[in-house]
Amino acid sequence: MSHSLPHPTTPVGHSPGVYRRKRKPVNCEQCRRSKLKCDRQHPCATCKRRNRGDACIYEVPSGISQTRSHHRTPATPLSKSNTAELRSSPLGENIVTGTSSGPNNRSLVPDASEVLSDSHWETVLERPAPEDGTQGTMSPLSTGPRLPLQELINPLPPKACCDYLISHFFQLIHPLFPILHGPTFQSQYAAFFTQQPQSRQVDLPWLALLFSMCSLALNTMDISDPRLLYIWPTISDSSAQDFTTTSVSRRLLQASMTCLLQDQFFIRHKFSTFEALLMLIYSLSHNESVDQGWALLGMALNMGIALRCNADSRGMNPIETQRRRRCWAGLLTLHTYQGILFRDVDMSFLLDIKATMPADVNDLDITEGGIADSFSQPTQMSVMMAKIRLFRLSTHICRHISGPVRLDQSSLQKFNSAIAEEQANWDSTYMIDGSPNILDQTAYGYWCVLQSYAHHLYLLLHRPFHHTKSPCFLPESRERCLSSAMALISIHKQIYEAPLLRSFVWLLTGVTGLKVLHAAVALNSCLLDKPSGDLEPYREAIQRLAQRMESLSSRSAMCAKSYRILCHLQIQSSTATAQPPNSEIQSENTVEDWTDIREWMDSDFVNWNLDGAFSIFTD
Repeated sequence: MSHSLPHPTTPVGHSPGVYRRKRKPVNCEQCRRSKLKCDRQHPCATCKRRNRGDACIYEVPSGISQTRSHHRTPATPLSKSNTAELRSSPLGENIVTGTSSGPNNRSLVPDASEVLSDSHWETVLERPAPEDGTQGTMSPLSTGPRLPLQELINPLPPKACCDYLISHFFQLIHPLFPILHGPTFQSQYAAFFTQQPQSRQVDLPWLALLFSMCSLALNTMDISDPRLLYIWPTISDSSAQDFTTTSVSRRLLQASMTCLLQDQFFIRHKFSTFEALLMLIYSLSHNESVDQGWALLGMALNMGIALRCNADSRGMNPIETQRRRRCWAGLLTLHTYQGILFRDVDMSFLLDIKATMPADVNDLDITEGGIADSFSQPTQMSVMMAKIRLFRLSTHICRHISGPVRLDQSSLQKFNSAIAEEQANWDSTYMIDGSPNILDQTAYGYWCVLQSYAHHLYLLLHRPFHHTKSPCFLPESRERCLSSAMALISIHKQIYEAPLLRSFVWLLTGVTGLKVLHAAVALNSCLLDKPSGDLEPYREAIQRLAQRMESLSSRSAMCAKSYRILCHLQIQSSTATAQPPNSEIQSENTVEDWTDIREWMDSDFVNWNLDGAFSIFTD
């Protein structure tokens, strides 16, 4: 560290005779500029962690003058390596020797902005690395230094495992979220693996898409799957004690986000970026929690509009047109999660954006020459088409129940009929005479997924009318809340237990799990409102649900939080007979907001003190 005396400067706006002694810096220049904590060592711990030990300096070299003013930021400090590079640059002579430059010898030393090369500006403008404790999160702010391409590719499973995961993805997950055109992706996939590693030219957003797909596929599997042990030898290594499909799935999801960040998706994007971002948000919704994708969903909406995915562009063949329509449809269905789980968010503005929906055909029916009629029903797009109708329906419902206009009985019956009509369509499409289709194990799974939407909408729709103390109480609404809550809990039980639905257990750790938590809170609300009759079947249903949530806690933080909430709901229900006088009115007021799922998932909002008033939430 240099200990030379500071060079006095004449502050702008002061008389020439007044000098101010330069204060010796306490923190290094890198930490001061990035506003990070500095331990004042040389190099400091922060610079070492960020691989910037050579740039860890505490004073600007004496050859560089820094004229400070109230309206001008100080010149960027230069390390020894930077100074050496500048010495050899065309402007370096002016910096080192102090010779004049420009007319009238206006300055002995040019600003740093005049001499820093593009690479130096990239360093200056680089976002600070996250502090300890933020690494490994899904936050888009968790950026770091530029990484070599091979380092980004390294987390990929071996090709044999990728083949299996991608095949599994298109068989099971693709029909639930079919934003991709299978043959197009297969061509891209083959081109990626046929390149030699040393000559690979990879589109980073496409690589992010591949990571997200592998993450989703792996999340649907169990570590005991013998095929994984065969095609991914590292998982049988005794040193990999912490290996679980959930942990590796999360690592692949982090790799997906890293690829997008390395491609600077905040400021540059293309259609492959849009595809990858949608798949990442879908993965977050089913691996983590719906709320984690909220900010990214807003970015995806703006990106889709900028890419004109809602409007057909001239000169595109049918494949490219359908790919963009599918992604726009996927964007709308992702908004459905936010609309029905965070009911105070009005999504109706999306209905005003004109867009053509994708064709209800299989991937192979779409070619560059045109789109053929699909003779098989249902198609790979049938679930998506149903979800689009659900998006429109749920948007209208949520606008009514959350807006200033009170939902009336006429609107209630209209929405009831619309939901029932959708349910009838699903019965005819995915069931055989009202029973599961044993010849197609996925068909019954899709039916269960769609039914969970329907019963969730019933709960939202009938909430204002379910309570006996409400001025607009309707007995049929109370019965509907009871039946739909039990139906959702039953669907959760079937997916968890039925061998036919084993491939869909992964849904319980995300969106479907949140819906059934909503059902349990709604059911508990009805039991507190009118604790009469045989309540044991309802209490047993909540108890069994809590046990399933506990068993899924290791796979999902959402399930772990849900388990705690369900335990307290059981305590509430079992002590309902001890309610003090007039507690029914208090109970009505507290359960009025049982659809605000954010309060369920944040334990800081929950009032666990069951003091006789049975308040689920804080005021």
